[in-house]
Amino acid sequence: MKEANLRRWHRNLGILLAVFIILQAGSGLLISLGELSVPHTHAHEEGQGSLQTHEEAESFWHESLEFIHHGGGTFGTIYRILVGVGLAGMAVSGSIIFFKIKSRSRRN
Repeated sequence: MKEANLRRWHRNLGILLAVFIILQAGSGLLISLGELSVPHTHAHEEGQGSLQTHEEAESFWHESLEFIHHGGGTFGTIYRILVGVGLAGMAVSGSIIFFKIKSRSRRN
């Protein structure tokens, strides 16, 4: 693939993914910051019901962040897979662009 086409794909994919990466990373960051004061246990890891505190269970904000980051059922799972594949594609295409530039600079 020509470098110009690769750069175009990389740029367009990056613009598309930016919003979703911000949602995933931002919600994960805010959940983690909130859990600094109250440790969280994933219910599916222990096979038990939710171990959230009463305050967390009532927090609409916390539940909204959890839904954005972990929820959505099958649709959410497919969404997270697509974001992951997109990130991998960005890493690969960015690496290829980097090595093409590096190769070009060595020739000069």
